[in-house]
Amino acid sequence: MKRVALKFCGGCDCTYDRAMQWERIRAEAVDKIQWVFLDDAPYDAVLMIHGCPVACPEKHLDPLYAKVLVSVNDDRTESRHIVAKLMEKVFIPHLVCGP
Repeated sequence: MKRVALKFCGGCDCTYDRAMQWERIRAEAVDKIQWVFLDDAPYDAVLMIHGCPVACPEKHLDPLYAKVLVSVNDDRTESRHIVAKLMEKVFIPHLVCGP
């Protein structure tokens, strides 16, 4: 089972229902992913759910996270595709994922 850290943006300018998209992703990932907080390192991937295409939190993220990051900034991508991307991510031992 993959350990995936979940992060939402602040929601200042949402263009879709982030909570609904999260529910679809979570339902698709049952028995595949253990959801954790960013403080709960180590994890295999990070799912960032943004409310708009600007994706503000990514601008402040360590570039090393790019190897394990999956971003969502709309509700057009099917949850099964998002979960598949998360399942492809591989934890890199020398990359200590955490805040």
